[in-house]
Amino acid sequence: MKKLLLLDADVVIDLHSLDLFEKIGKAYDVYVTREVFKEAAYFKKSGSRIPINIADKATVIKDVDLESLKEVHKEAKEARLGIDPGESTSIAYINQTEEEMIFCSCDKAAIRLISYMGLEQKSISLEKTLRDIGYHEKNLYPRHYGKTFKICIKEGKTLRIQFKKFV
Repeated sequence: MKKLLLLDADVVIDLHSLDLFEKIGKAYDVYVTREVFKEAAYFKKSGSRIPINIADKATVIKDVDLESLKEVHKEAKEARLGIDPGESTSIAYINQTEEEMIFCSCDKAAIRLISYMGLEQKSISLEKTLRDIGYHEKNLYPRHYGKTFKICIKEGKTLRIQFKKFV
């Protein structure tokens, strides 16, 4: 059985620009929230906007629990992090689901929030995701690196210590 992978819009766009989305789709069951599906509309290549259509390549999650989404917004505000709708709904879904699903993002604020909320075990860097399926090329962007991901996780833990109200 394939692992379940929830992607952020930046990851969907970057995978298309690197021509790697199909490779990920063969190795994982890919999921996106409705907001990510809308955000990941196109990528740029050679100065042109190329449309992205993943309707038949990814499962679109339509229902994210409102209470879980409110929790994400509360936590983001508490941690002083700006999170866009796609990342908010993705983190809310990861927080609410019982499925063994991994969230892949390269957005630093989203990764910090994941760590702040104690969900780092349910997340993965794009570099690690690609390495796990045998892709070892050097054409990744710095935001994809596992090293960048680990720094953001550490920063999220620091924010947790600074701002979390333990009662």
